Amino acid sequence: MALPEDTCSRKGIPVLDLCEAVDMNCRVLGRHDRVAHRPASLDNACAGTIAFCGWSGEDAREHISRSAASVIICTPEAGSLDCSSGKTLLLVARPRLAFIRIMRRFFAPWQPVGIHPSAAVHRDARIGQDVHIGPFTYVGRAEIGDGTIIDGHVHIHDGVRIGRNCTVQANAVIGACGFGLERNEDSEFEEFPHIGGVHIGDDVLVSSGVVIARGTMDDTEIGSGTKIDALAEISHNVVIGPDCGVCASVVIAGSVRIGARTWVSCGACLRNGVRVGSDACIGMGAVVTGDVLEGVTVYGVPAREVGPDR
Repeated sequence: MALPEDTCSRKGIPVLDLCEAVDMNCRVLGRHDRVAHRPASLDNACAGTIAFCGWSGEDAREHISRSAASVIICTPEAGSLDCSSGKTLLLVARPRLAFIRIMRRFFAPWQPVGIHPSAAVHRDARIGQDVHIGPFTYVGRAEIGDGTIIDGHVHIHDGVRIGRNCTVQANAVIGACGFGLERNEDSEFEEFPHIGGVHIGDDVLVSSGVVIARGTMDDTEIGSGTKIDALAEISHNVVIGPDCGVCASVVIAGSVRIGARTWVSCGACLRNGVRVGSDACIGMGAVVTGDVLEGVTVYGVPAREVGPDR
């Protein structure tokens, strides 16, 4: 299938410009006069494309040798295997990161700006510059920072503050009341009124179907640079630090605190009120019932510490 027109360069990007874009030490092996017209996966590339190789050893040799890409980003180790077959190799320490930077610099799809006619935006909402709000999205008395992209069918309630250059994908709900209940004398539920809000920092990704509840008294907080994958649930009063990764279908119960740069793997469930330190890792499907110290990895049911390395 052909790539969208806005992900292609008719003129082509010279090799030296590609090297400059990776923002890391980059050595060129092969012809310096090649250009890349569009990105491609290594195994489905064709002439005029740029790809990256994440393999090592003999696997790298095999994949690079059979790829038709004109320019391939790989490690110096892979470049020493004499498998280029006339290709131009860009030798870097982290090929995937270098490829991401080239994609973002030269081949990222064009992003629209403006409010779709079918979107409903409260007259008291504060909308920054270069913001996109997609079709059938509702924005209440909220603040949306400059450069933020909000897809269609998103619901943003009153009291939500979203920073700059964020992305909120379709069907996310931000700022609804959480599951705050208390049984009365007759064992019936009475709901806790939620008067807090949601504060989302800059450069945050909120993927499709994510639910972030408003705080009961204080704000639910998502730190700058944090990325939240599809269908995750962030309950009321949760505080997530900067640059965390929250994978798909994670459930974070009320009042959990998570430190900076922590990774929460797919399907993990964190009990209300637990504390997770910075640079920790929560394994896939883990049920976290107690605090997690800084820099350690836990997994299992219930989750148990397995060491300082991810």
